[in-house]
Amino acid sequence: MNAKRILHFSMLFMVLIGLMMVQAAAPMGVSYASSALSSSGIRIFWYDRTFGETEVPYFADNDHLYNPDGVGVDSAGNVWVAESLGARAMKYSSAGTFLMSIGTPGRAWLADNKHISVPMDITVDNTGNVWVVDQNSHRAVKYDASGNYLMQLGVTWEGGSDNNHFSYPWSLALDSSGRIYVSDAGNNRIQVFNSDGTYNTTIGVTGVAGSDNSHFNSPWHIAIDQDNNLYIADLGNERVQIFNGSHTWVSTLGTTGAIGDDNGHFNNPRGVAVDAGRIYVADGGNHRVQIFDRGTRGYLATLGIGGGRGDYQFIWPGDVAVDSNGYIYVADNQNNRVQKFDKNLNYVRTIGTTGVPYLTDDVHYYMPDHVAVDAEGNIGIVEDDFRGHRFIKLNQNGVPQFTIGEAGVKGGDEAHFANPTGVAFDADGNIYIADEWNHRIQIFSSDGTYQNTLGTGWGSGPYQFKYPGGVAVDAGGNIYVADSNNQRVQIFDSSRTYKATLGITGQAGSDEDHFNQPTDVEVDASGNIYVVDVYNGRIQKFNSNHAWQMTLGDFWGPSGVAIDLSGNIYVSVFWTNQVHIFTANGVYMTTIGGDSGNQVDQFRHPSSVAVDAQGNVFITDKDNARVQKYVPGKLLFVPLIMRN
Repeated sequence: MNAKRILHFSMLFMVLIGLMMVQAAAPMGVSYASSALSSSGIRIFWYDRTFGETEVPYFADNDHLYNPDGVGVDSAGNVWVAESLGARAMKYSSAGTFLMSIGTPGRAWLADNKHISVPMDITVDNTGNVWVVDQNSHRAVKYDASGNYLMQLGVTWEGGSDNNHFSYPWSLALDSSGRIYVSDAGNNRIQVFNSDGTYNTTIGVTGVAGSDNSHFNSPWHIAIDQDNNLYIADLGNERVQIFNGSHTWVSTLGTTGAIGDDNGHFNNPRGVAVDAGRIYVADGGNHRVQIFDRGTRGYLATLGIGGGRGDYQFIWPGDVAVDSNGYIYVADNQNNRVQKFDKNLNYVRTIGTTGVPYLTDDVHYYMPDHVAVDAEGNIGIVEDDFRGHRFIKLNQNGVPQFTIGEAGVKGGDEAHFANPTGVAFDADGNIYIADEWNHRIQIFSSDGTYQNTLGTGWGSGPYQFKYPGGVAVDAGGNIYVADSNNQRVQIFDSSRTYKATLGITGQAGSDEDHFNQPTDVEVDASGNIYVVDVYNGRIQKFNSNHAWQMTLGDFWGPSGVAIDLSGNIYVSVFWTNQVHIFTANGVYMTTIGGDSGNQVDQFRHPSSVAVDAQGNVFITDKDNARVQKYVPGKLLFVPLIMRN
């Protein structure tokens, strides 16, 4: 066989393999069709570059704490802090000097022997071993004093209600015999294990919330005193429940089901600690710690003077601990710090930096959730998933232009966001941001100057939203909002006047007239509307008259949709780490990604996709803390016999 024929055969073989790979990458429920090919071939996309630093959401340092939710002390007086949104267990001396940590800052997507996803509580036993409750991965992990993994209770990333599983566990305590108590908040119970980790018994009724003395409603932090009495911050019931060492109910602090701010009531009691003489309750919604006599259980004093950032103030304190010398440590959650007080309630010092959760810049992204590209190729990125709370604008070369919002800090004014989840540009480069927790759309000029707000807050009226997830703007300036919890898409004209609704307000469904959690929306050049219908696993297409046209599905977690100038449809799929591409008629073409990882062409939960005027594709690779860019390659020639 001569060289030319060998080359021709090799090319045919490569194309055949490529087509087989395209077929294998097709999403569930979508079959490969030869009509996906143009007259000259099939489009291939090539990796171009990364925006952000892979797996590095922000700078690592030991002087900042991001949402400390748990605090504990060991027998030597050292302080342990569960940095829930920072994914670390931090150890400090009693003087506030950093000593060591377990976990990697900001890597909340990892949970293995070295990494913690969302640590909520820390307990140290009498031999120095450290227990960390890792809420999101449904486990409690035991480490030695040097931070080496020893064992765990629960199954990583597997929530459940049997005796080998937890559902969002919150806290852990140990009694004098070494028995292990875990508050299994999602299952409304306390699980008790022997010192070797074998199941012992359950306090409460699994999966059943209740307000009598046999039930709990979201039990959070727990503590055990020197007599093996168990104290449970029963958050949903606005009380602290006390049981003796035989697990029999003894007493209640607070009034069951009654929120209040006097000395006999709580507002979201989150944490509890006890020493020889006193009981301490982190009264989250009242921004204080209430102190009671351990013997009589009568009120003694209050630590804190209301919500604020002063030395004697808290914002949503999450937990409290007390050491053998009577020093009190308060996990001041929303102030991103731990405050220390002496036994006379005098302020001593702060661990962490008040109001500053972490240090970052404009080229690192914590949980980038959505990306958009304007007509000039400028790139807009929003960070969310309870963490970043920023918008960052880059030029087409990736050079930062400006930032709106404060890294890791929620707010409801013009300069802050609370979990922004969507972003879009209009034809003039104005910026529209879906500010999810503030139930509004924030509008800024192309230079970042605040212009207007669309929405009047939480609700189901025409100008109200419930957790808006995505936003789009068409060529005429009409605004489309994926109003997720209202199960609809709201449409407004360029003057922000209400025009129409897609879906039925407040009604989830799976037919053509309903959505089930619409979380993103896009509009093409012809005015066709595309809605990401998450819980139905599909993309719904409507024409400019709002009539249903087509359904694309079924996907395992569709997260974003984009349309190029040819009308091709790009769908990011969160759980399968892929972006699928279809023709305007919904015929499957090809896939970008498909493998979980941190390498080129791999993703960890792609949460959105955008396409610019040149056909370049931008994908938010959420858990890798980056945005990946792909460029369209040449059409690959496919011989007629193969196309047939």
